[in-house]
Amino acid sequence: MTRRPATSRSVVALVAPLPPPYGGMTLQAERLRSRLLAEGVSLLVIPTNPQAPVGLRFFRRIPVFRTVIREAQYLFSLRRLFSRRVAVVHHLSASGLYFFLHSAPVLMLARIAGKRAILNYRGGRAADFLSAWSWVAVPIMRLADQVAVPSEFLQRVFAGYGITSVLLPNIAEGGLFSFCERKAFSPRLLVTRNLEPMYNLECVLRAFRIVQTQFPEAVLGIVGSGSQEVRLRHLVDELRLAGVTFYGAVRNQDLPAIYAAHDIYVNASSVDNFPGALVEAACSGLVIVTTRAGGIPDMLPDRERALLVPLNDHEALALGVLECLRNQQFAHKLAQAAHVWAGQFSWANVFPRLMDCYGMAGSLPQAPPREETISILESSEVR
Repeated sequence: MTRRPATSRSVVALVAPLPPPYGGMTLQAERLRSRLLAEGVSLLVIPTNPQAPVGLRFFRRIPVFRTVIREAQYLFSLRRLFSRRVAVVHHLSASGLYFFLHSAPVLMLARIAGKRAILNYRGGRAADFLSAWSWVAVPIMRLADQVAVPSEFLQRVFAGYGITSVLLPNIAEGGLFSFCERKAFSPRLLVTRNLEPMYNLECVLRAFRIVQTQFPEAVLGIVGSGSQEVRLRHLVDELRLAGVTFYGAVRNQDLPAIYAAHDIYVNASSVDNFPGALVEAACSGLVIVTTRAGGIPDMLPDRERALLVPLNDHEALALGVLECLRNQQFAHKLAQAAHVWAGQFSWANVFPRLMDCYGMAGSLPQAPPREETISILESSEVR
C-alpha cells in the first residue's frame, strides 16, 4: 500500500507505555512526548498501558481480567491510526508477551492504514526472544518501515536474523541531570532500577554488605518499585545492613537531587540492553560499577568509562566499589570519561535522527498553536 509522505502538518502517533510506573521505557516515552511537543510536532499519544475505566477499577486486582481489559482498551484505541492526518506511527516495543499483545497489532494496522511505521525496539531479552520466536516475530517486524534500536548490541542481534536497524539513542536529560564534579568519591552508593529479578538487587545488597565491612559509614540508596520489594527489605534485615534507603518510585524531575546526594552507581542486572539509568548516572558525575550484561560493554568499556564485573558476582561488584574508593584518581578518570560519552545522548543529537526516521528530515515542523497540541493530547482524537 502506498504511504502518504510525512509533512510539517502531519501527526505522529506515539504508541508506548506511559508512567506510572516509572521505568526505562515509560520514561523514554514521556521524554519523547514532551520533547516532540516542544519542537512543534503534533502528536496523537496512544498508551499501551491505559488506565481501566472507573467502573472496572476493581478488576485491576485480578491479573487475568486486568490484562484482558487493558488489551481491549488498547486495541480499541488503535482505530485512531486510520485518521487522515496521522502519517507516522512510532511504537516503543519490547520482547515477550508485550510484543505479541502490543507490537503485532499496531504494526499490522499501520500497514493496513498505509502509515509509515517505526518499530523502536528496546528489549534487553531480544536474543532469547528471537531465538525462540523468530519464525513468527521476524515477519511481523518486517511490517515496519524502519526498525530503530538504541544500541549496537541490539543491531548485532537483529542483523543475525536478517533485520537491518538504525541507531536511535536513548534521550538523556542533560539539562536535568547536571554534572557535579566530586572532590572525592565517598561510600554513598545508588541504584535506580526497578525491583524485579532481572535487575538482581539481591546482588547489590550482598555487595553492599562487603563494602560496609570496610567502610561502616557507607550508605545505599535504592530507587524503584517492583515485585521484589518485600523480599529485598527482608534481606536487608537478614544481612543486618544499616544505611539502606528505599525511595520507592520517584518522578523523573525528582531524580537529580538523589543522584547529587550519591557518588557511586552500582548495577547488577543480569539482562540488559542500553539502560538509561547508566546514562543518567554518567550525566550526573557518578562513577559507575556494573555487570557486563547485554549492551553495557558497548556503552561503557571496562576501565575506560566504568568498572565492569561478571554477572551475579556480588564479591566482584563489591571489589569494584572498593577500588573506586581507594583509588580516587582512577574513579575521577572513569567519571569524567563517562560524562563526556553521555553528551551524545542529548536531544540536539537525537532529534535529527528521529526526524529522519519519520521521513520529515526535509520538512522540520513549525510549532503549531499550543491549543491544537493540547487538544490532540487531551482528547486523543485527530480528524
